[in-house]
Amino acid sequence: MKYTVFFDLGNVLLFFDHHKMKQQVATCCNLSLEETSFLLQKYLDGYERGSITTQTLYSDVVELGGKPISFTDFTHALSNIFQPNLPVIALLEKMKDRGIKLFLLSNTCDAHFSFAQKHFAFLQLFDGFILSYEVGARKPEKEIYQKALEIGNCSHKECFYIDDVPAFVQAARSLHIDSEIYLKPEILHHHLIQRGIL
Repeated sequence: MKYTVFFDLGNVLLFFDHHKMKQQVATCCNLSLEETSFLLQKYLDGYERGSITTQTLYSDVVELGGKPISFTDFTHALSNIFQPNLPVIALLEKMKDRGIKLFLLSNTCDAHFSFAQKHFAFLQLFDGFILSYEVGARKPEKEIYQKALEIGNCSHKECFYIDDVPAFVQAARSLHIDSEIYLKPEILHHHLIQRGIL
């Protein structure tokens, strides 16, 4: 069987550091860490659903901090928090070489994904993206998984999904999507071999 594989982004393909993000935003916007944490948490759900834009977040943060900064500096502080998980990216490349369809399924925001696309060439390996801010739903909501099957043009019997968050994996399994929790590259490699994907 030809599988379609859905990958989570954060802490599977790219490690991220939320504390670094808060520190950078606090520093560039003249805010305390507490103020920054409160603001980012307040906006998180709407921002990752696409109902709040980066421009809105920028305007509110700048107003609160009272320090004039450019939109570019703000988005860089917000987004320069990623490091690639090279062993998993190597597996991604092997799957692509075997003709496996690859899709990204991620709770993310436009600033983070735009930054990732600009700085990490491996994202070009994907056939498509299911991004929370574009589809208006977040994992573990069933709508985002249903959208993934639709965009991936596959049934739940023809795909495999990997995510580091157990609740998101369980939500996919409840829709009969074959899913595993990402723990480390060697275990992921085993899952892929087990299914004949590699």
